[in-house]
Amino acid sequence: MSERVADAHVDVLMRMVEEGLSFDDGRLSAGHTALTAGGVGTQVFALFVWPHLSPQDQLEQVLRELDCFYRQVVTSGTVEAVRTWQDAETAMAKGRIAGLLSLEGGGCLHGQVHVLRNLYDLGVRGMGLTWNDANELADGCREPRGAGLTRAGREVVRELVRLGMWVDIAHLSDRGVYDVFDLVDAPVMASHANARAVYNHPRNLNDDVIQEVVRRNGWIGLTFEASFLGNPSDVTVDDALRHLEHLLELGAEDCVGFGSDFDGTSHPVPGLSSAADYGTLRLGIAKRYGENVAAKVCAGNFERYLRQILS
Repeated sequence: MSERVADAHVDVLMRMVEEGLSFDDGRLSAGHTALTAGGVGTQVFALFVWPHLSPQDQLEQVLRELDCFYRQVVTSGTVEAVRTWQDAETAMAKGRIAGLLSLEGGGCLHGQVHVLRNLYDLGVRGMGLTWNDANELADGCREPRGAGLTRAGREVVRELVRLGMWVDIAHLSDRGVYDVFDLVDAPVMASHANARAVYNHPRNLNDDVIQEVVRRNGWIGLTFEASFLGNPSDVTVDDALRHLEHLLELGAEDCVGFGSDFDGTSHPVPGLSSAADYGTLRLGIAKRYGENVAAKVCAGNFERYLRQILS
C-alpha cells in the first residue's frame, strides 16, 4: 500500500505573500521541507484573503497568491501544478507533489460567476463559499443570523458543479450547508472540519451533515486547529484521533482524510503542527485501525475523490 499523504488545505500561499517568505523557509509548516519530510503526494493550496477587504482588494490579493504559486512554489521543482487527476498521477509518478488550488471564501467574486470562470481558467479547482462571516454568496458559520445561500450563491454553486469544481462546505453556516444539499446532488467536500458531536464548535460538522456527505460519496478533511478539536490548552494528537474515530463510526471510512490548515492555524497541536509530522500520525492510525484504513485516510480517499471530481 502507498505511504504517501494527501492534504486538502494549507495556507502557505497567504503566509508567503503576507510575510515575504520563500517556499523553502523553515518557518513554514507546509513549505518545501515539511511537505517532503511528511511524504505528501497531493497538496491543495488555499487562496485565502481576509474578508474585511473590499471585493476588488480581495481579488487583487487572490491574484498575488496565484502568482506566488506559479512563480515560486511550482518553480521550486518540488510541486507540479495540476488541473486534472491524470495530471496529478503524472506528477506523482515523477516524484513531484501534485499541487492543486482552491479558493477559501468567495468575496473576491463580488457575486459574479464570470470571475469564477476566470479563476477556473487560471487553475483553481475548488471553492468554499465563505469564511466565517457573511458575503454576497452566503452566511458563514460565525454570522449571528445564520442565513443560507443568496441568489448569487446559488448561481455560483451551480456553476461550480457545471465546471467540474468541488463545492467546499467548510466555514459555511448550517443553513447554507443544507441549502447546498437541496440545490445539487454533487459529491461535496468539507476541506477542513471536524465532528461537532466530539467537540461542539461551529466550525465542526454535525452528524447529519457528515452522513449526507458520506451518502453522496463526498469527502471530509480533518483539520488540526486545536480549538476545533477540544480545549486548545490541552489538546493532543489523541484528540484528532477521537474525531477520526467518530467519523469512522458514522461510516466515513472511504470519505475521510486530512485538511490540516497548516500555516493557517491559531492554535497548533503539539506533535501535529507541521506536514513533517504526517509520518508519525500515519503510524498511529495504522496501529489503531490497521494498514488498510491508514492508507485510505492518509491518501487513498482524497485521491479517490479527486479522481471522481477532476475527470
